[in-house]
Amino acid sequence: MSIEYDLFANPPQEGEKKPKLHARAINIQTVGTNELASMIEGMSTFTAADIKGAVKAISERLFFCLSNSQSVHLDGIGTFSVTLKCKPVESRKEIRAASISFKNVEFRASPELKKLLRGARIERREGTTERKEFTEDIRQKRILWYLKNYGTINQTVAADLNQCTRQKAKKDLEMLIEDNQIQKIWCGRRIFFTKRMDDQAPSEETTDESDE
Repeated sequence: MSIEYDLFANPPQEGEKKPKLHARAINIQTVGTNELASMIEGMSTFTAADIKGAVKAISERLFFCLSNSQSVHLDGIGTFSVTLKCKPVESRKEIRAASISFKNVEFRASPELKKLLRGARIERREGTTERKEFTEDIRQKRILWYLKNYGTINQTVAADLNQCTRQKAKKDLEMLIEDNQIQKIWCGRRIFFTKRMDDQAPSEETTDESDE
């Protein structure tokens, strides 16, 4: 799991023989509500329907609060507020409500989110449109990194994490179980995986083909 970047040339300045390069983060995919709900469902006791319902309710309340001159702070995420626009004037008397309009919703990330992102790994990617193919070893290391930071994972989340098929994710999880690095646990009918503690005996269980 990493933030990927590529190098891009700045517009050449007058007198420069060679343009300077700067790093720019690459967005390889936009995760929608359905995908996000499925990810959270796989690592919690909430259903995807519960999560999508909560997102819809938050969206409605967010609009209500912002349209009533309130900012909204979500713990661990950040603060939303409204910005306005109008033509520059010299006197307050020249400004009326009709001349002022909505500009944008401003988002300020929380210190907690910024701290997590500062600790994220950064990797170079050549070309901005190709999906990255991770080797088996790297995929398994990324799964272990995820477990170290988030505690649990399932087959769906492992596939999303490594941008691979569910079958490859299943194989990776099985191999980590065989190496006694992770273990399978159940929460109701759902299967999760956690890091194995040193004092636990190896398990003979293997992964199922689904997360349920």
